[in-house]
Amino acid sequence: MKDIGGVRARTATAFLALSAAGLTFQCLEFMLEELKEDFSMTSNETVVLSQVSFGSCLLVVFLVGALADRVGDRLVLMVSSGIFCFGASLFAVAPNDKALIVGQAVCGIGTIAMAIIGLSILNKNYSDPSQRAKAFGLFAVITPVVAVVSPLFASLIIAHLGWRSVTATWIVLGLAVFFLAKNSLPKSNDRSERIELLTPTLAGIALTGIALTFSFLEIDVDSSAHSPAALISFVVGAMALILLVGSLRRIPMPTLDFRSLRPRGALPVVMALFVVNGVNFFFYTFLMLQYRYHQTLLETAVFLIAPNITATFGAVAGGRLTARWGSAQVALYSLLAASFFSLTALAVSADSSAWLPVAVLCIVAFPIGAGVGPVTQTFMELAPADGAASASAFRNSSVNLGGAIGGLLVGAVIFSKIDASTAQNIETYQKQADAFHLAGYICVVAYFIAAMLIVLYTKRHRDLTLLAV
Repeated sequence: MKDIGGVRARTATAFLALSAAGLTFQCLEFMLEELKEDFSMTSNETVVLSQVSFGSCLLVVFLVGALADRVGDRLVLMVSSGIFCFGASLFAVAPNDKALIVGQAVCGIGTIAMAIIGLSILNKNYSDPSQRAKAFGLFAVITPVVAVVSPLFASLIIAHLGWRSVTATWIVLGLAVFFLAKNSLPKSNDRSERIELLTPTLAGIALTGIALTFSFLEIDVDSSAHSPAALISFVVGAMALILLVGSLRRIPMPTLDFRSLRPRGALPVVMALFVVNGVNFFFYTFLMLQYRYHQTLLETAVFLIAPNITATFGAVAGGRLTARWGSAQVALYSLLAASFFSLTALAVSADSSAWLPVAVLCIVAFPIGAGVGPVTQTFMELAPADGAASASAFRNSSVNLGGAIGGLLVGAVIFSKIDASTAQNIETYQKQADAFHLAGYICVVAYFIAAMLIVLYTKRHRDLTLLAV
């Protein structure tokens, strides 16, 4: 590549950074059973582990956005990829479940930092609306593509080398992001402005306290214990929130950048991002294949190829339609379709074959994939030119907080119902089918609420073209 600092190089850097979070989460899903056995964890503790990065990474979400907007994407992305590699190393050598959670938490901090910078680069890289829509469509492709490749790769490694060897892939990815960022992103020359870091740090601590409170409460409920961790997290989060409010009033020019939230309708879009990330139809189907149909990791990975390909086509279609109709309109129709098609989960019965829940997921995956890019673009378009990273921080905080709270609570409920019994009889199969129906109902409600929030956004923006196709 002759022009290493050109549009294509920066886009490649952004996509690779954005792929890190998807890769670690997808691989982790296929490691859960091995981790559960090795560390004698309960079902809910396993779900907490899978969701812990969503909460812990919120600690730096606003700090990363503020630093990137002031010292440049290049330096922050290089540091973030280093943190990611360090967390992956901790995860690989973890001697117990507590060390495992610490490693996953550090990984989460690195992944969200890379995701914030990656989205910021993408937003800055394309000023033309049509090109930007297609770029965000490709952004939505990342998740299903990673979901096809990483589970197959991870399941093969786990089968032959064990789960600890999977983290070598994470480290290689982190190093690739580091060197690509070093060579493709421009150095920032504007470092004269003094950076106030108190307000973004307090905001991150407050959100982390809220998210981890739910995580520790879930562990306490599952184990019937009364650990002080949940109370400590809540108190720390509440104190940080109080201090944040006081700091914002006393500091003349706080670093925490709220400009992307000030336009009319911005808050409903953020809430929509929170809601849709509180549910995960792919994860619920994964659980069904593992616990109802007793598929091996490799077999499960193969089963999920088809719905991920469907989601990829949906993401590409979403980008192309956005270039023609606008992001808000495509987001609305995609969310409504996802809500309606989630009802197909009711078709799964006690004696259904394993292909039926996969077919249901294929149907739902298309509108889900089509909606990812437009919803994200709808919010990122509200960002000022010099505040893209801060806007990305708010976007990722909504996504991760939704995953930490909604994903944890809903995932734990579905997991506990599907994994309630190891007996292979019609009564157990019916209970597991009922759990999948519940997952469908929850997705119907979540996607419909998100669609109505997009309607609220468009009304506040007085977008009269929303329903005129």
